[in-house]
Amino acid sequence: MRSDLRLGDLNIGAAPSKLMNVKVPGHVADALDLVVSEMGCTKTALVIALLNEGLDAFEERRDEFPTTSRGTRVRRGRPPKVDRAKK
Repeated sequence: MRSDLRLGDLNIGAAPSKLMNVKVPGHVADALDLVVSEMGCTKTALVIALLNEGLDAFEERRDEFPTTSRGTRVRRGRPPKVDRAKK
């Protein structure tokens, strides 16, 4: 998959991919369909471009997110993961 794909690059050819099943709210799916129809790209290319844009934005703001004493990111809105193997 192209890790450099951005929203401006959506007119690309087919690229190898893996299937990922993701549940999104209906209004988000409808918005994706609207953008796909207006831009003339595939839904896969759009989702990859949006994910890459989000990863870039996170990388730029990484220091704004709190970490735990072990250096891992705090999971906002959810309890911390428990490593059952260490219990």
